[in-house]
Amino acid sequence: MAASGQSVWVEPERIVEVETQLGVALPPPLRSLYEHGDGRFRPDGQWWVVWPLNRLLVDNLDAWRRGWLPRSLLAFGDDGTGNPFCVDIDEGESDVLRWNWIDEAVERSEGPMADFIAEWIGDSA
Repeated sequence: MAASGQSVWVEPERIVEVETQLGVALPPPLRSLYEHGDGRFRPDGQWWVVWPLNRLLVDNLDAWRRGWLPRSLLAFGDDGTGNPFCVDIDEGESDVLRWNWIDEAVERSEGPMADFIAEWIGDSA
């Protein structure tokens, strides 16, 4: 499932601003992904597999406020059906997890960030 769409460069200061607004630091593998571009778009399915940083901020704050997503998880993209990919912010090197909104539970692990990138993003990372 290789994606070819990558958005614009993210200024390091913008990442720090988002972390400050979230009240958490992005785990290193996720931070590295954003240091190389502001999201990843899947032209084959017309969706953001990795959300632009602003959407990461807005969607997480909203989901945490509403109690739809545990505060220990940080959503950063989705599978094209709306179920978000997340990382556990309490574990800096956690696997990428796919959250199920309906079941309110982790649906499955996508493995370490490197495996997620290879499967869902491909060469555009």
